[in-house]
Amino acid sequence: MKKLLLLLVSVILTFSIIGCVEIVTTTTEEEWTTEATTTTNTTTQFTGSTTEGTGTTTDALTTTTTTRPVVYGDLPDEEVEITFWHIYGSGKTALLDQIIAEFEGMFPNVTITSTSQSDYNTLREKIQLGITVGMVPTLALGYPDHFANYIDAGAAYSLDPLISSDIVYEITDSASSIFGETVTTSLDLTDFVPSYLAENNQYTGHHYYSVPYSKSTETMAVNVDVLKAHITEIRALGITISDNGYLSHEVPLTLNQLNQLNAIMVSSLVDGAGDPITDIANNKCAYLVNYDSSGNMFINMSRELGAPYTNTSGDILVDNAATLSMLNYIDMMFENRTMVLPIVWDQSYGSTNFIYGDVCMSVGSTAGVNYNIPANNLPADLAKLKFGAFATDFVPVPQAVTANNQAVTVYAGTTPYSFTGNLSAVQQGPNIGIFKAASSAERIYAWLFIKYLTNTDNTARWAMDTGYLPARLSAYTSEVPIQLTGTFSTTYNDFLQISLDFWAADGNPGWNEADERWDFLYKSMVANIARYQNEYYQYDPAFAAGSNSAGSATARVEAGYCLENIITGAYSPATALQAMKSQLTW
Repeated sequence: MKKLLLLLVSVILTFSIIGCVEIVTTTTEEEWTTEATTTTNTTTQFTGSTTEGTGTTTDALTTTTTTRPVVYGDLPDEEVEITFWHIYGSGKTALLDQIIAEFEGMFPNVTITSTSQSDYNTLREKIQLGITVGMVPTLALGYPDHFANYIDAGAAYSLDPLISSDIVYEITDSASSIFGETVTTSLDLTDFVPSYLAENNQYTGHHYYSVPYSKSTETMAVNVDVLKAHITEIRALGITISDNGYLSHEVPLTLNQLNQLNAIMVSSLVDGAGDPITDIANNKCAYLVNYDSSGNMFINMSRELGAPYTNTSGDILVDNAATLSMLNYIDMMFENRTMVLPIVWDQSYGSTNFIYGDVCMSVGSTAGVNYNIPANNLPADLAKLKFGAFATDFVPVPQAVTANNQAVTVYAGTTPYSFTGNLSAVQQGPNIGIFKAASSAERIYAWLFIKYLTNTDNTARWAMDTGYLPARLSAYTSEVPIQLTGTFSTTYNDFLQISLDFWAADGNPGWNEADERWDFLYKSMVANIARYQNEYYQYDPAFAAGSNSAGSATARVEAGYCLENIITGAYSPATALQAMKSQLTW
């Protein structure tokens, strides 16, 4: 009788356990699921190459899929408030607020308070200060060098346990918009762009303290009307240009071609104070190329010209002959007006002066695309538009070479400078992570929010609306149309086609004025340019300050100051470099 009783208890316990745990052997793509029948348990490793002293690129992605049990659990049901710090202005927070509202509808016990900190430096400084006094947000945006500092301070939370979690939660709150469905914390890393993942996986131990979110790169806005006025001269240089003034969108201009274009497109006029001015009558700008970010210009030119900058060990490498030669070259390009920085106009960005016609081309983030369109940013005094509301196009960032590890002699005027160069375009845009100070309930809902924010549909919607780029590969292939306005929806692939059709028609696609493709044309342009140059994306090694040197975040700031000191005449290139070194090493 006792044996029979023990057998009965054993059977009951076995079925009880089976009711809580389901063994799964199928591997599927992670989504917000309605049935807890499958799970993905993926270990991801990257094998790639490091360009010593310049940046990091990733060549390969390998994954291993294992079989694990799915564990069912209950989400916390108490009221949870999540604080989210970012840097977005009103143009982007409208969509962000909409996504937050959708998430709060899914989880009625959760309130997300999002706050813009205006810019990345302010965001980083506030978080670093908050760490010292125990006041940080639940989650925040940040660049890898920001998170490197947070990790060093012991404040960042490793996302690895959440990414690999087997727990599935059923939504039992009848007020939820997904009542009766299930969600999981596990994340399919294989659906993310490999180089974006590698950027977030570069920390000691290769743990994930952040995941990709608002990714971007730089492209170059160009004044099509000025280019069209010089078609014959430009073609004589061997540069491809269409009958209506559109340059190649796949082949970047070279630095030497910029030097040649200077003689064609840059004015020799100055005002009474001796400052350069635009020659409207001859369709020549005061400057040829603006570079919005002085830090990015220093770093990307270092990569293009093979000048050591930093490395993955956290070494500051700028004290070398190649970097000094690069700075001498850049100084000459500043002197002859081939290149310029916004500080010349007392601006943070050069888009306003690009629109005004002070500069013919402008390198900036894909996320700032709309600021470069004159028709969308008409000033109260239209006379400021020296070339009127001209047509804008976007092309790749200029390159020193046409292939990696290529010897090149670049010219500033007639002065030659020799380097061994590489192709390079900045991989940038913030990632998103959670802080250790968050409670367990805050942590799980913050993570579910990150998953929702970066799912296939939302990463595509965010990209098409803002000018950022999708974090997920599936966004490029999804056939699900995304509703962008009350009357316009499209897949990301069809969104890319908008500018391809426009360029194929040489700027005359035959759309009527009410066609909503016009509203997404320029974002489609930069998205395609980003696609063309993504083979040579590079990102900065991220590291915290060491005993003898500053961290990567400070290195970037000082790199920008170095170029600003040169263009303003505050320092010679050699003195500017030594000033930079003194701030970064001790």
